[in-house]
Amino acid sequence: SCPRASASPSASSSSATPSVLQRKKEILRESEGKVWDAIVIGSGMGGLTTAAKMVAKGASVLVLEKYVIPGGSAGYYEKEGCVFDVGSSMMFGFGDKGTTNLLTRALSSVGKSMETVPDPAQIHYHLPRSRAHADGLKVIVHREYAAFVDELASKFPHEREGIEKFYGDCWTVFDALNSLDLKSLEEPLYLLGEFFKNPVGCLQLAWFLPQNAGDIARKYIADEELLSFIDMECYCWSTVKAQVTPMINAGMVFCDRHYGGINYPKGGVGRIPLVMAEGIEENGGRVMYAANVTKILTEDKPPASEGEAPSTSAVGVELSDGTQLRSKTVISNATRWDTFKRLVDDTHVPQSERDFFERYKKSPSFVTAHIVVDASVISESTYCHNIVLEDWARLEDPRGTLFVSIPTVLDPSVAPEGQHIVHAFTPDWIESWQDLSAEEYR
Repeated sequence: SCPRASASPSASSSSATPSVLQRKKEILRESEGKVWDAIVIGSGMGGLTTAAKMVAKGASVLVLEKYVIPGGSAGYYEKEGCVFDVGSSMMFGFGDKGTTNLLTRALSSVGKSMETVPDPAQIHYHLPRSRAHADGLKVIVHREYAAFVDELASKFPHEREGIEKFYGDCWTVFDALNSLDLKSLEEPLYLLGEFFKNPVGCLQLAWFLPQNAGDIARKYIADEELLSFIDMECYCWSTVKAQVTPMINAGMVFCDRHYGGINYPKGGVGRIPLVMAEGIEENGGRVMYAANVTKILTEDKPPASEGEAPSTSAVGVELSDGTQLRSKTVISNATRWDTFKRLVDDTHVPQSERDFFERYKKSPSFVTAHIVVDASVISESTYCHNIVLEDWARLEDPRGTLFVSIPTVLDPSVAPEGQHIVHAFTPDWIESWQDLSAEEYR
C-alpha cells in the first residue's frame, strides 16, 4: 500500500538515470558547433508552451531542465503505486472551444492531445461562521454558471442583482479575451494588430485594464461577508485579495471555469509536461534534462548607426559543468529572481527589474502534505478541490487558509484501488521550516 504521508520524490524522479544521461550526451553532441534558434531555460509550463509554439513554426529549439522530469510546479513523483501532483491539480485551459483553451492549443500545436476528466465543480468552499450562516458559509462553484449563481444567491438573496452584475462584468472581460488570439497583453504591436481585427473587444479590455476586481465588486455589492467571499475567490489563485487582483485576470478565471471548465488529466498533472515535451521532440526540438544553467551568455554589439548606444544581446548559456551552448535567442522560464539575480550579469540587468526588486511584496511559500487514506473515509459526495477558512481575518495569514485537493475523486488510477490521495497545503514562510531537527519537523 501507499505511505500514510510522503514528502520527497522517489529516486526515479529525483536523480539522473542512465537513459537521461545518455540522451543528454546525444543532445550535447548535436549542439556542437550549432547555433539554436532559441534556448529555453526551464521546462515549466511556460517554457514548454513557448517551445511548442516555436517548433511548430519550424524553429530549432533546445529546452534545458535541471531536473530529470519536465513540468516545474506541474511536475509529479511516484511512490508505491501512487502518483502525486507536486503543485496544483486544478487545471484550466483544457476546453475545446474559443481561444482561452491554452493547454489544448499548446498540445495541438505539436500534434498532441490528452484525455481529461471534467470536474463538476471548481471548488467547494468551507468558510467562516457568521450571524447569517451559523454553520459556516459553504459554497460550491458548479461547472454550470447558472447553477453557481443560484448557489451563491441562495446564500445572499438580497444581493442577487449585485452578484449577477459583478460576474456579468467578468463575462464582458472574458468574452473580449476569448475573441482574441491570446498571446501577450503587454506587447504593444500585438495589441495594435488585435485592435484592427476586433476594436470593440480591445476597447472593452482597455476599459477594465487599470481596474481591480475589488473596486468592481463594490460597485454592485454592499454585504461585507459577500465581499469577503469575493476576496477568497481572488486569493485562492492570485494570493492577494480582490482589491489587488487585476480585473482582467479575475474575468479570465471566474468565467473560464464555466466556459472551458476544470479538467483533470488522466494519469495526473505530470502527464501534461511529459506529453508536451514528447511533442516538442517529435517536431524537431530537443529537451535536455540534468542540464543546470548557471549563466546567460551575452555579447556587446556596436551601435547600428552614429549616435546610438551599443546594445547587448543574449547569445547562449553556460551549464554548471562549464559547457557553453549557443543560440540566437535565450528565453528564461526561471523565476525573475533566478534570471536577473543569478543568471544575468549585474551590469546587464534592466532598470525595470531593479525597480521591481525594490518594490515587490514578498508572499509566503506553501507547506504541503501528501497523504494517502483508505477510500472509505472520503464520502462519495466529496469534491476534488476544497478550501477551508475558519476566520476571515486570517485569510492571508500563514497557515490561515487550507487548500485540500483529492485528485483520486476524479481519476482513481493515480492510486491503488481502495485508496485516496489527499494533497493538503497552506501558505507559510519558508523560514519557519528551515534548520529544524527531525523531531521539530514532525
